[in-house]
Amino acid sequence: MAGLLWKRRSQVGCCLLIQGVLLTVGLGLERLMPHHAPSPDTLGLARTRG
Repeated sequence: MAGLLWKRRSQVGCCLLIQGVLLTVGLGLERLMPHHAPSPDTLGLARTRG
């Protein structure tokens, strides 16, 4: 019974570790990527030529 509890704890610990790593990587990438406001040309407005 005690072995089962330790196995469950290790599974939960691994899941928390993976979530922490993914969160850290995501936040790091968010800081590295430049943020800029979308220009009027990229708002998806249809334009006609003529």
